[in-house]
Amino acid sequence: MARRGTEFKQQRFIEWLCTPPRDREPRHQSELAKVLCVATTRLSEWKRDPDFVRRWEAHYLQTIGSPERKSTLMDTLFKTGSDPDDPRHVTAAKTYMEIAEGMRPQQIELTVKRPAQDLTDEQLDAIITAHAEQERKLRLVDEAS
Repeated sequence: MARRGTEFKQQRFIEWLCTPPRDREPRHQSELAKVLCVATTRLSEWKRDPDFVRRWEAHYLQTIGSPERKSTLMDTLFKTGSDPDDPRHVTAAKTYMEIAEGMRPQQIELTVKRPAQDLTDEQLDAIITAHAEQERKLRLVDEAS
């Protein structure tokens, strides 16, 4: 029976976590802990528990994080950001770019300290090409702003 009560409390916490912060009731996690009659540290422990995180992710995807919803939102931002007659186009374009950039796989920068003379021509060409592409992308973003 105790496990069932814990599952209910965890589900309530998951629902709270998947609610936009401005709409959460109660407003703060510590207040929710009191409502659920658990210690605030217990909520933090749940957020580190792999099973809880899987359930949280599943609920997120079912509610606000579904690919269909994200696609619709991105389409709307793109349309608004592309319409120079819409007074919100600059903000929408900037938001679109930030979200799109945030969805890209994160790149890891690796620094190897060895003389360039030790690199093969192919390695040197790859490094130069990568930096040139990165610089072009940055310039495109700056021009769009």
